[in-house]
Amino acid sequence: MERKKRIYCALGGFLLGVLTSSLIWSYIARIPAGQEGESRSDVSAEASDEAPDVSPPSELGTSRGEPAGSTAPESPADIWNSAAVYTGGDTVCYQGRRYRAKWWTQGEQPGGSDVWEDLGILDGQVVQPEGVGSVPIDASEPRDTALTDFKVVGYYPSWKPDKLRSVDFGVLTHVCYAFAIPTAEGGLRALENPEAAETLIRSAHENGARVLLSVGGWSYNDVPLENVFMEAAADDAKRLRLAESILAMCEEYGFDGVDMDWEHPRVDGDSARRYEALMLTLSERLHAQGKLLTAAVLSGATADGNIYYDAAAHTNAVLNAVDFINVMAYDGGDGERHSQYQFAVDCGTYWRETRGLPAHKVVLGVPFYTRPGWADYGTIVAAVPEASARDHVLYNGMEVYYNGVDTIAEKTRYAREHLGGIMIWELTQDTAGREESLLQTIGNACKQP
Repeated sequence: MERKKRIYCALGGFLLGVLTSSLIWSYIARIPAGQEGESRSDVSAEASDEAPDVSPPSELGTSRGEPAGSTAPESPADIWNSAAVYTGGDTVCYQGRRYRAKWWTQGEQPGGSDVWEDLGILDGQVVQPEGVGSVPIDASEPRDTALTDFKVVGYYPSWKPDKLRSVDFGVLTHVCYAFAIPTAEGGLRALENPEAAETLIRSAHENGARVLLSVGGWSYNDVPLENVFMEAAADDAKRLRLAESILAMCEEYGFDGVDMDWEHPRVDGDSARRYEALMLTLSERLHAQGKLLTAAVLSGATADGNIYYDAAAHTNAVLNAVDFINVMAYDGGDGERHSQYQFAVDCGTYWRETRGLPAHKVVLGVPFYTRPGWADYGTIVAAVPEASARDHVLYNGMEVYYNGVDTIAEKTRYAREHLGGIMIWELTQDTAGREESLLQTIGNACKQP
């Protein structure tokens, strides 16, 4: 019996100690700034190094609607502080994302502990990847004033060499020959169907269009290329070797520049830094030769209108280095999420307003294919006569979604008013009929006053 009493007393003392410590820490965390003494100021200084200030301007500062000189306890700071105590329901922002505490916590980093519920990326916030320096966006006019004109950029797939005659190069200002495939050692595989590339370059040049060598793509032989890019850009020697391989292929075939299609660098980890280093090297070398550098980039927004987290891995330094970006404003999902008009507007808004790019650098991508199913637009029009006037039809027993002529015209008008061009993936998926042709629709919309 005496033993049980001693156990109960010990347990009660332990619980009382935990409760007392909690109350003390809670009180310290809520002491108004400037009244806690030198030791707490030191803690706050250390915490500010660990958690950079990424709140929007409206959330910065000390005012929370209380009268000047008020001594009422403050709520936990909006920016996560490793020294502060948070209880269930408290929200903080950390590295561009907002989190909600599920229960009492102190010192447990958001994103790295189960105590925090991830509420998603903050609207309007650009998350700075680790190891990448922040630089302002350069909104000055390019030296090549032709780049401020409205651009019509089309991708031509190297695996369809027999479709060249179906493309009206007169509508296009730029053509990307896709793809040159990188190797993990920092080289390039031999260009697929080089004769088709040479014919394409000749035909495009005859119509006043420039041709770029597009490097990368999503996969090669059904194997994603992301890890190949990571290996190829792992150190300075490999990056330089890859850049020189790309420059050599441009010179060999007479390409007018390079379109980088690394899908895709990420904010977390080291890929944003490697991507930036490669792009800055290419920019310096290509621009010295009077050639272009562009990049295929993430949509920037999701089909729900939220910010796409990894779009920030295309850093400001990269955006300054390229002549323009090709925004992949499609593949928002299967069905109606694929590439609706509002999705395109949200993507344009991200790159123009959230990131601050000048209009001439933002080229809006449109799809010439369906989801689900990945069928060519031309195939759908041939099978369903009224398909060109719609954005979804029943095809092979399945409802498929795409962009018909009206939506393509509307997106082109939006891009003309707010952005710098339209990009097409991909040219051979169009139909030959001029009335139903999406490329001709773009050309006609460009001619309208």
